[in-house]
Amino acid sequence: MIAITHWDVDGIACLSILYKKFGDKFKVYFSSPRLINNTLIKVIENNDKEEELYITDIATNQEAIYLSSYFKKVYWIDHHEKNFNEITSRVNIYIKNYKSAARVLSEYLNIEFKYLDIIDDIDSGEIKNNIERDFVDYIVSIRYFYPKSYDLYFISIAKNLLNRDIKEIIDYNVIKRFRKELNEIYRNLDKNITIINKKYKIYIIKLDKNIPSNYILEYIKEKIRDNPDFIITLYEKSKRGEIRTLNNKDVSEIARLLNGGGHKYAAGFIFNNEKEVYEKILNNI
Repeated sequence: MIAITHWDVDGIACLSILYKKFGDKFKVYFSSPRLINNTLIKVIENNDKEEELYITDIATNQEAIYLSSYFKKVYWIDHHEKNFNEITSRVNIYIKNYKSAARVLSEYLNIEFKYLDIIDDIDSGEIKNNIERDFVDYIVSIRYFYPKSYDLYFISIAKNLLNRDIKEIIDYNVIKRFRKELNEIYRNLDKNITIINKKYKIYIIKLDKNIPSNYILEYIKEKIRDNPDFIITLYEKSKRGEIRTLNNKDVSEIARLLNGGGHKYAAGFIFNNEKEVYEKILNNI
């Protein structure tokens, strides 16, 4: 058995549920909607086609479905918008519009998981307490500080979620370092924001640091005290973009315009240069 899951809190929770169902004697790969095709090619090159494959918390796309069909049996469990026209006989897709993929997977496998409410809050951007805030920051800080070995940390966390309290799992020293770095990013953020105010109010933010866009949303909402229709974060080094909303707008429409994808309130895309992004938005939205 092989598992591919997203490298965020929801994806780690999905892995924990898989461990509870199947034990921990299977290979694990972390990926994202943007990189799933490349991840599948890597998995195909390094594994036997007779393996069963579980993909969790990663949005579907047609090419990825075809690639995954290399394996004997595929189970694609997710909560993002469907993005395919056909499936093969080897692929089983189970998508529900729930707040987290962990809740979808829990239902699909009929496995109880005590942290589902917390994962729902986090993945839907409705953080309600310090534990949820700390857990998010801890997961993000691991990828931020340890980009080449974060997978080992995440596997350990997924296993520990089955028998330990979240408070015992979190390394608060790492969180402290990350929040100091985050404050530095915030201090320089205003000068990197472009506001387009036509039919919709759109914020475009350029970043040279790899922090998730939900931190940008929090800054805009709490510090700038604004609720733009769309927030587009451009990561200059990796040439990728993330789209979010603070006004309940459907961001997937903009993602499709920019040849990306995702679901209603969270989507992404890749770009070659910033000018093209600005032009497409100005001319089409």
